[in-house]
Amino acid sequence: MFSDIIVNILLIFDDPIFWIVIIILIILLLLLCIAWILNKILDLGEAHPKPAKYSLIILVLVSIVAGGFKIRDLYYERPPYRFWNELVKKNPKPNDITQEEFEAKNRAGYCWRDRKYYSKEELWHKAMKSLTGRMIYENNLFWDNEVLDAEGKRSWTSADCERWNSCKVWRVPVTLTNQEFKAYVGDGEHYREKVDGLKNAENVQSYMYTSDKNYINDEFKLKDFILIHDNIEGTTIYGKNCCSILNKTEWSVIRKNYNLYFVKSEMGTFVEESKIPEDLNIDSWGVGNFYLSVTNFTIGDRRELPDKPNNVFYLNNCGDILYKPFYFMQ
Repeated sequence: MFSDIIVNILLIFDDPIFWIVIIILIILLLLLCIAWILNKILDLGEAHPKPAKYSLIILVLVSIVAGGFKIRDLYYERPPYRFWNELVKKNPKPNDITQEEFEAKNRAGYCWRDRKYYSKEELWHKAMKSLTGRMIYENNLFWDNEVLDAEGKRSWTSADCERWNSCKVWRVPVTLTNQEFKAYVGDGEHYREKVDGLKNAENVQSYMYTSDKNYINDEFKLKDFILIHDNIEGTTIYGKNCCSILNKTEWSVIRKNYNLYFVKSEMGTFVEESKIPEDLNIDSWGVGNFYLSVTNFTIGDRRELPDKPNNVFYLNNCGDILYKPFYFMQ
């Protein structure tokens, strides 16, 4: 019961309307403070008119700048449970059932949103669409100039996305595994031409935003395809054998080889600290019955492909992945 209260409170904190109300209250508080100070300055102005005039001008300028920075910080600063709350919202509790029934079926692997239990094969298609959505989200950080450089400052990356026709995800219907794709492109000078050739093949889908109609309508039902994730930091390949669904038992066997990545970073994408609420039975919220293991590689990287997945993501019972935190290979 206590954990339910915590999650519900976190969901309120993550609601944009809540933060709009907070910002309005802060603005009202600032206005009251300014009015009080102005009243004091006017009293002072009766005795010393000229100094009061300049004091008033300085006060207004300082208040505007300080208030602007505070509102900006509130807008951009995100709580550490944002990604978790977004995942919970994707499989919400129906109004006509009890919390006990909701949690019991969640632990059994039920997807309330779609009103069904998914097999691992069905979840794979769902998870591949969700993984693609995470790539699109990351690319949008480049389009929105929100990627941090080595100095921890926002980089102006959108122009490079436009110039190089980059920051997109391509789904290419070919049967190449990671190993076969790496051998196909090779390490020579013309690997970029081979990748571009695949992007221009027949029946290729490209995605820039999750609002793109072809992404919304694409159920990723194909069995054989590769994903090409392109942004200005490089091109990452996900062959047809890139990803597998793991149940809790399968995950427990390899869990010792991985660390959980949740900390704040000063550079790159997904930089914010992202956590799962402590002392929470995530199974009761429909998360942790399944995981998505992912093996990928970057074009131009001459290292051998790893024999274990690079990353492992939490899944909910509907096949949606948790963007962060996630596990990475030690």
